[in-house]
Amino acid sequence: MLRTCLLSLAIFCSQSLFAGVTIDGTRIIFPSNAKSVSVQLRNAQTIPALVQTWIDDGDLNQIPEADKIPFVLTPPLSRVEPNKGQIIRIIPTGSPSLAQDRESLFWFNMLDIPPDDPQYVGKNILTFNVRTRIKLFYRPSNLKMPMNTAYSSIQAKYNGALKEITLNNPTPYFITITQMDFKSQSKHADYSQAVMLQPFSQQILEKFTLNFSPEKISYQIVNDLGGNQSFETNF
Repeated sequence: MLRTCLLSLAIFCSQSLFAGVTIDGTRIIFPSNAKSVSVQLRNAQTIPALVQTWIDDGDLNQIPEADKIPFVLTPPLSRVEPNKGQIIRIIPTGSPSLAQDRESLFWFNMLDIPPDDPQYVGKNILTFNVRTRIKLFYRPSNLKMPMNTAYSSIQAKYNGALKEITLNNPTPYFITITQMDFKSQSKHADYSQAVMLQPFSQQILEKFTLNFSPEKISYQIVNDLGGNQSFETNF
């Protein structure tokens, strides 16, 4: 009898940490006028994999009820053969309705369930169900601001009394900043903790004290393709 201890892991950074089933890309953009969007899965293993996929609205620990998520996935459960791929289609349901003046954020989840291996029959082993979770952005097609304009529109304000920085995102897009450099003529300070700014929002940088008045901020964002782009603006 095979006795197996199952341990579920959530992976939020590099998908190559466990070279099993991976997702092409690090984020998904769903235009509101699209009938469906396809997500490519790839199995780099020499054994088949059972894959479960679902979408959540931000709660890491729960699979939401179907009527809470405006998408369905097909197929939600699939067998991916060795060195083969599987396409998952994301299809909108139209309910619940989403804001049309800004993006909405969801999360695409993939659980890679390893099969039983005959060579371990009768042995105590530890297997891993590997969970990968990436952002899914619902993007209304009527948003007029181009993405590059949005990326360059980030504003920063310095509070000298509290020695803190407030970032302002005046755009209808979620913008993820991965690196910031605050500069004056003689000083500079880095902030390397990733920050995701919601549409039309402000956010104070946590656990960061700036002891000089900056004149400029250089920052890197993550674009739709998962790459980095650099921008600079004045205070």
